[in-house]
Amino acid sequence: MNKSDKLRLAEKFKTDKRLWLYAIAVIVVALLIALPRIVSPYLCSVVFLMFIYIAYAEAWNIMTGFTGYINFGFSVFAGIGGYASAILIIDHGIWWPVGWLLGGVFASIGALILGSFMLRLRGSYFAIGMLCLLLAAPVLATTEYLIPLTHGGYGFQFVQPVSDLTMYYSAFFISAATVFVAYKIITSSFGAKLLAIREDEEGAGSIGINTTKEKISAFAISGFFAGLAASVFFAFQNYIDPSSAFSAWYNSLPIIMVLLGGIGTLWGPVVGAVIMTFVEEFFWSVLPETYFMACGAVIVLLVLLLPGGIITWFKSRGILPRTRAI
Repeated sequence: MNKSDKLRLAEKFKTDKRLWLYAIAVIVVALLIALPRIVSPYLCSVVFLMFIYIAYAEAWNIMTGFTGYINFGFSVFAGIGGYASAILIIDHGIWWPVGWLLGGVFASIGALILGSFMLRLRGSYFAIGMLCLLLAAPVLATTEYLIPLTHGGYGFQFVQPVSDLTMYYSAFFISAATVFVAYKIITSSFGAKLLAIREDEEGAGSIGINTTKEKISAFAISGFFAGLAASVFFAFQNYIDPSSAFSAWYNSLPIIMVLLGGIGTLWGPVVGAVIMTFVEEFFWSVLPETYFMACGAVIVLLVLLLPGGIITWFKSRGILPRTRAI
């Protein structure tokens, strides 16, 4: 077999591999769409949670994975979005799709405002600053100035505005939209600028990239999807208060999921979210008293075995191509 024949076979193998991947993707999407009609409501609620986790993880990855700025205050934007949508829907009678969308918009505006000064910090200073904001947010929500809006520690008890089926498909659409936007970013010149900032911010600035502007843009996009997903999640829960809105656990989960799947990759957050959803659900049902400890042990084990994440491991073994689109 000559060299040209080998090249043709290699190209054919790549083409066949892509076709198989596309076929699998279509089957998975079709199954997820049909799922509420063929499985129990309990399993649907688990898959709903998986969609929310995918959106959370991908939103966190858009900022941290692409720019290298560790966001330890992710729940700030989830809380802003959740509270904004609850206030608009319950206190002002806004139609629920508009309320959810505006929850994402308010979270994005919050990210723009905070990012305009927080993103002038770098490295550990930014990470610590965002963590401090997260710790301050529940206290701020219960101050006398915001109690008329947030209802203080009592929070909001929702009258569920839509059916569980509608929420399922809403979460599915949001998770798909978040992945799609992440794909468009990572394969665009904007994504290339963010990766340049991640690798060498000083060097990126020296070749004409407005690093502050690009970081704030990524921060706002990340905040929008965090707030949008949180709006649906808190509506599904039928309750929101400061401790749940600015939860440390839901702040940690996106970080864990992205590190597990592969930080800075497109599909890593999805893989990590899927795994963590079922790991969390399993330990919650089997070991309710030691739930957090068991989850933590599994996470530590997986990170030690796969320090770069699952997608990065597949790329290093040649199972997946080394491309930004994956």
